[in-house]
Parts: sequence; C-alpha cells; structure tokens
Amino acid sequence: MSKEKIQVIERAGLPESPAELFGAAARYKGERYFYMNKDRSEWLMGLGHAFVIKEKRRSPGRITEQYQALLERVEGPHSVRLFGGFQFDDGDSALFSDFGHSHFVWPKIQVICRGHELTYTYTDMTEEEIIDWRQSAETAAPNITAIDNLDEEKFLSNVRTAVAAMNNHLFDKVVLSRQKKVTAENEIDSAWLLQNGLKNHENSYLVLIEQNDKIFVSRTPEQLVKVENQVLSTNAIAGTMSRSVVHAEEKLLGDAKNLGEHAIVVRSIEADIDDFTSEVKMPASPQIMVNNFFYHLYTPIEARISEGDILAVSHALHPTPALGGFPKEKAARFIKEVEGDRGFYGAPIGYITPDFDGEFIVAIRSMLIHRETAVLFAGCGVVKDSVPESELFETEIKFKPMLQLLGVTQ
Repeated sequence: MSKEKIQVIERAGLPESPAELFGAAARYKGERYFYMNKDRSEWLMGLGHAFVIKEKRRSPGRITEQYQALLERVEGPHSVRLFGGFQFDDGDSALFSDFGHSHFVWPKIQVICRGHELTYTYTDMTEEEIIDWRQSAETAAPNITAIDNLDEEKFLSNVRTAVAAMNNHLFDKVVLSRQKKVTAENEIDSAWLLQNGLKNHENSYLVLIEQNDKIFVSRTPEQLVKVENQVLSTNAIAGTMSRSVVHAEEKLLGDAKNLGEHAIVVRSIEADIDDFTSEVKMPASPQIMVNNFFYHLYTPIEARISEGDILAVSHALHPTPALGGFPKEKAARFIKEVEGDRGFYGAPIGYITPDFDGEFIVAIRSMLIHRETAVLFAGCGVVKDSVPESELFETEIKFKPMLQLLGVTQ
C-alpha cells in the first residue's frame, strides 16, 4: 500500500434524496454502496473506490491493521468510514467470486446523512472532479418473466435430516436456507432498486453493495452489533410468526418452539460477548418486533465494552444461533455438508468509524443480482420438533421483502 498522504475534503450540505444521489453517480456504477439504519435516522453512501481492502479469508485483525494504516495517511480530522463485510463462511461460493472473504471499501465520495445534516467527504479528488461527479442515468423497473424455486425438495430433505440429528442429540438448533431465482427481461438496475426500497417503510436495515456487475442487497431486521462511545448494543432475534396468523403476537409469546429457539440465541450471545464486556443489561423476557410480514421475538442487550473493537466483537458473535445454529461449530459443519458455501447470505456487513466504533448487521432476507437474474436467499431456524412443510412455508414468507423490492406484488 502506497505511503503518500491521502487528501480528504469534507463539505456540509442540505439533505437530498438518497435515491437521486445514487442515480446521479452513474459514472461509479459497479463501485457504489448504500446503508440505511432501521429507523431511517441515518444513511451512508459510497461512490467510487478510493481503496479496496480484500482478504482471501475472514480476517478482522488484518482489516483493522489496514484501515489504521490508511487513517495514518490522512492529515486532520475527518469522518470517512470503512464499509464492507465478511462472508458467512470460509468456503468459495461461485455466486460471490467477485467479493473477497473480507471485503471493505474506502470510497472516493462518501455521503452521510444524520437527521437533517448531510456531509460529503471526497478522497483524492480535484475540485473539477468534485463538481463533475453527478451524471444521472435513466432507470427502469425490471420486467419480471420468471420466478423459480431452486432447491425446495432439497430443503425439505435437509430439514428432515436435521430433525433426526437433533433427536440423536448431535446439536440443538440449525438454520437452514433455500433459494429462488427471479429472471427479468431487462437488466436489474440498482438505482431503481434503491428508489423502490425507500418507498417502503419496513422496520429493517437496507443494504446495497455493487461489485463490478454484481449487486448484493439485503433488507434485514437483524443487527449483529453496534459500538458507540464504549457502549456495545446487540440483540437476539429468533422466533417468527406471520402477521396473517390470528392473535399472532400472543401466540408467539407463548409458543414453546419459538421461545426455546430464542433462548438458545440469548445464551449464545451472552457467552460470545463475555470476554469483551461488563455491566450487561437485558430484559428478563423477549419482546415483540414488528415488520411488514412478520412478528419476531426480540431481546435487546447492552453492555460496556472493555476489550477489543467493533471488528473483533462482530467476529466473535458471528454466526449467532439465529443464523447458524447451536452449538455453533456443530451447526456450521452441518450447514457446510448439506448446503455448501453461503457467501454474503447471513454475513456480517457494516461500517467502522475512525474511532473504531461502528455497526454491523446480519444480511438475511437478501439477494445477489447479476444483470437480468436475481438469486434470493431465505432461511429459518430448525429445532427437533420442527415440521419440514411448516419451515418451508416460513421461508416462503421470508422471500417477500426481496420479491417486493423487485416489484413482484403477488
């Protein structure tokens, strides 16, 4: 990595439509990202690649070192965040071959919106380039021609195999996933996806990452971890019921299968953060989280961080039993055997600030787009009393956020 100084220019501005800003950066197509938190109080956009940090393995320590080296080359204070993530596992998913196992970007142009404050940060750009970066392009909705289940029977078989393994006490829980393929007549445009996604006020994070001609998108309710001013916050989200069920909230809070699944996740998170934290606080029983299509059991957890940074903590937490299973190692081996490599599905994705605070989410309810084709991912927690057909139905509901994002309403 070159040792020349990095020039960073920051300027304030008035809030603008993130979809319009994203579309106006057409010259950076293939090198853009967008990240919005659940309550829409903050969003982050990256346009162009000033520096890309890739590793052939999931390596939080290496990312910390390289980000620190970049920070030392900048004169004066700034707010440039490093954005990216680690793939779910150490395998080599063909779908995600354009991404590194550790994939992080320092953008040429970073836009942060917090409340009514907008900050543009430009890295190594001349005044002429700064003035000239907005080049809007036409966007169009994808004309969907086909929707296909890729592995429905395999998923049902995997659930049966998992239930048998748990009844033989091999592990307590595993999260299994399946895929759909959606085909369009025209190329699926990320600027249009963002515009469409921002129309929907679902209580979820919205993440979109371009890498060459691939686009990874997630609309997830699940935060992995946030660190701010030495306070760590995370949450357990496990246990789901469709909002179409009569008295769903009451039933979910009393459902033994979902409560048991949720308790596993809470215990695992407590153990994972133990080496990094003190003064842990959480409610005695789960609450209800509401999304457009589901109710989830939800337990917020807060603690004082005393060791490590956001990358070390996220690495320790991943995968939570809500995305992998429990015990973690045994569940991970089972997933590898029956599903193969997941790439960025269910992976930790987020940002790191110059103070090494930050936030990472869990990229569930997601899809990978390549030109006219989108591969959608959805999963569910399987325990020993799971019914395969019921789990299949749950994944079908969980495809809805991505189908909706693609403009599929039926």
